[in-house]
Amino acid sequence: MDRGGGARGRGDDDVVAGLTRWLADQRADAAAAARARERWLRQAADEEATVAGVLLDLAERADRVVLTGVAGRIHRGAVRGVGEDFVALRTAGGDVLLRHDAVLAIRAEGPPPSGADRAPALAMGFAEAVAALAGDRPRILAVARDGAGIAGVLRGAGRDVATVLLDDGGGTAFVPLDALAELRVTP
Repeated sequence: MDRGGGARGRGDDDVVAGLTRWLADQRADAAAAARARERWLRQAADEEATVAGVLLDLAERADRVVLTGVAGRIHRGAVRGVGEDFVALRTAGGDVLLRHDAVLAIRAEGPPPSGADRAPALAMGFAEAVAALAGDRPRILAVARDGAGIAGVLRGAGRDVATVLLDDGGGTAFVPLDALAELRVTP
């Protein structure tokens, strides 16, 4: 063996092999730690998620979504706004205001949103949104939680009731807003 370091002996190979194993172990430990951290972050995000947060994420990404309502009605479109207790969705058939508590499932057509708890973008509730729409006197379909609906012109809305001039010639109906799962503005 050359004492000047020119030739390596058998002991040097053991050192290199040991260092190689040590480095591989360090890389494996770092990868495992990164996976655990990612899993923990996903779990923390899931635990902090809210309906409004999920919908806000989808609105910001302009993703297409599929919302299933409590009565089995399915809505496909883009989230246009998120209020305190409702979501405004633009669909091929018109705009829909759907109460958060009337949503059975939210599916994104893109990657899943984080849904972190955040303040809604629209500082208004469902009743206020219906009242705001009433000024334009739009044609609507008001849908109850069981799927029953009435169609007509939204003539006005108060704190807890909407006034609808019925399409079927049946006159005027007063619809308690708490009975509604959704309100579709029809063309």
